Amino acid sequence: MSGVARELDFACDTCRVKKFKCSKQRPSCSACLHHGRTCHYSRKVLRSPLTRAYLTSVERRMQQLEDLLSQLHPDLNIEEAIAANNKERRVSTASSSAQPFVAEGPSVSTSAPKKPTEESISEAVPEEADGFDWQEDVNELADGMAALSVAPSGTGYLGSTAGVFFLRRHVPPSLLNQAETSSRVSQSVASRQVMEQLIDSYFAVYHRTYPFVHEATFRAQFHEVLPQPQQRSWQMLLHTILALGAWCLNDSQSELDDGLYHRALSFGEDESLFASANLTFVQALVLLSNLSQKRNKPNTGSNLLGLATRMALSLGLHRELPNWDISLLQREMRRRVWWGLYIFDSGASTTFGRPILLPGKESMDVRAVMNIPDEYLTATTAALPVESAEPTLYSGMKWQSELHVQSNYISNSLLSSTGVSSEDAWAMNRALDAWTETLPPYFQLNQESSSGDTSFLFAKCRLWWRFWNLKIILFRQLMVKRAVERSRKGGGSITWTEADDRSRTIAVSAASSTIASIQSFSQTEFVTRLVTWYSVFFLFHASLVISLAILGDAESPKRTEWQNDLDVARDVFRNVYANNPLAQRCADILDLLVPGPTVETNDWENIQLDPSLMELSMWDTGSGDFFSFFGWQDPSMS
Repeated sequence: MSGVARELDFACDTCRVKKFKCSKQRPSCSACLHHGRTCHYSRKVLRSPLTRAYLTSVERRMQQLEDLLSQLHPDLNIEEAIAANNKERRVSTASSSAQPFVAEGPSVSTSAPKKPTEESISEAVPEEADGFDWQEDVNELADGMAALSVAPSGTGYLGSTAGVFFLRRHVPPSLLNQAETSSRVSQSVASRQVMEQLIDSYFAVYHRTYPFVHEATFRAQFHEVLPQPQQRSWQMLLHTILALGAWCLNDSQSELDDGLYHRALSFGEDESLFASANLTFVQALVLLSNLSQKRNKPNTGSNLLGLATRMALSLGLHRELPNWDISLLQREMRRRVWWGLYIFDSGASTTFGRPILLPGKESMDVRAVMNIPDEYLTATTAALPVESAEPTLYSGMKWQSELHVQSNYISNSLLSSTGVSSEDAWAMNRALDAWTETLPPYFQLNQESSSGDTSFLFAKCRLWWRFWNLKIILFRQLMVKRAVERSRKGGGSITWTEADDRSRTIAVSAASSTIASIQSFSQTEFVTRLVTWYSVFFLFHASLVISLAILGDAESPKRTEWQNDLDVARDVFRNVYANNPLAQRCADILDLLVPGPTVETNDWENIQLDPSLMELSMWDTGSGDFFSFFGWQDPSMS
C-alpha cells in the first residue's frame, strides 16, 4: 500500500554487494536509511536451467529460425553475416569509447594577411574518398533545405547555391559527427567458377569499350582482398557486371543474362536505393541502364540514368574538387564514372529525342579522363603520370565525352518546337567539322593507327559513326519532308532549292561514310554482340537517310550511287549479321521503302509515302522492340 513499508524476499543492491543484513524494506532499507544512501532493488535475475532438455529445445528453436531465414533470404550466408555484424559492433564500441570532441573557438592569426573579398570561397570537402556518400535514414533528422548540413561528409555534395555553403565558413565541420554503418554481407547466386567466367567476359568485351569500372579494384573486391563496398550497391554492381558478361557471350537465345539482369534490378527495389548514394551505386545504375537499353527497355534505362545522374551530382562527380585529399586513382575513378554517365545519358537522350538534362560546361569543372595505360596509375601512385600520345583503353571514352560536351546543345536545339533553321544547321555542322580537327592523329580518318588492338579500332569507328549520326539527325528532317511531299504528288518532281540540296548532300555524305565504315569494319574478326548492336543501330539510321534521298528525288543523277549504298547496307544486314533477328528486320524495312531493283518512275503510285508510312510505330515489324531500339520518333509534317 502507498506510504507503508513493505518487506521483500531479497536484499537491496548495496546490502547484497557489501554483504550486510538487509531489512528489505521499501522505499529504503534501514541500513541505507542510516547511511543516507540511495536504496535500489534490482529485479531478480532469471537464469536458464542448465539441463540437457532445455539445451535441446534451444538448439531446435535455433535451427527452426535458421531454416526460416534461409527460406526468406536464400542467398544470405549466415556465418558471414554474423561475422560482419560482430565486426561492426567492435567498430561502434571503439568509436563510442573515444574521447569526446571539445569545440574550440576559431583561432585568430594576426600575422596572416587578409584575403581579398573578391576571392571565391573554397568548397568544403570531406576527409575520406567516399566522404560524399550519403544515407538518409528515416529515424534521423534530415536537412531537406541543404542549409544545416555543415559537415561535408555523409550529406552529399552541396554546391555554392546551397545555403550551407557560406555557413560552412563559420561552423567547424567536426561539430556534426554522424556514425556510419555499412553491411559487408557477401551473397552468391552462382558457382564461383561461372561467376569468374562471366566477369572475364565482361572485362574482355564490354570493358574494352566502356572502362567505367577499375578492373584491378573490382577483382580485388570480388576475391575479398579489398573490402567490398556497401552491401546492396556491391551486389547490384556485381550482378550487373555478371549480366553484361553473360550478354557479351554472343548467345542471344541464352536466358542467363535475363535472370542476372532481373537479379541486378531486384537490388534496387528496396528504398535504400533512393535513400543512399555511393560511387558503386552510380556505376551499377549506369551500366544497368545501358543493359536495359540493349534489352529494348529504353524507359527503364532512362529512369536508371536519371537516378544515376542525380546520385552522381549529390556525390560531386561533376566537380574536380582539387582541395580534396584523395589518391590519384580515386580521383581518376570518379572522373571515369562521371564521363561514363555523361556519354550514356547524352547518347540515350539524343537517340530517344529527349532533352539532355546534364549540366553544361559552365557548371562542371571535372577534368577529362586521362589517356594512360592502367599500369601507369595504381593505388600507390604518388605522382601524376604523363598522358600517352598513343591510343589506350581510355582514348575512346576521353574523346567521345568531348564530342558530347561540344555537341549536346545541337541535340537540345533540335527538340525546339520551332526546329532549327538551315542557317543554324549549317553553323552547327561547321562547328562539328571544326571539332574533328582537335582529334589526336590516331583518331583522324586519314591516318592509320599503329595500334593493332581491335577494340581501339572499334572505339575509333564508333566515334565517327556517332559523329556522322549527329549530322544525319541535324539534316534528316528536311529529307523526310521532301520525301513525303513527293509521295503526295504521286512521284512527281518537286523543287529542290540550293539550300535543300546543300543540306541533303551533308546528310547523304554522312550516311554513305557510315555505311562504308561499317561494311569495312564488319570484315574484321572483332564482331562481338556489342559490336553488332552498334553496327546495326548506326547502319539502319544511315541506310534510312539514303532511302529518303531516293524517295525524295528519284531523278537525281546520284541515284545509282545511293542505290549502291543501300545494297551494301542490305548485304551487311542479311549476310554479316544473318543470325541477328533485328538486322533481318532492318533489311525488310529497307525492302519495303526501296526494293532492291530500282523502281521506275511510273511505279511511284505503288509506294504511298505518306506520314503514316514514316510513322515508324505503324510499321509491322513483329514486335515493338524494333522501334525502342532505334528511338525513332514521328517526324513533324508541318
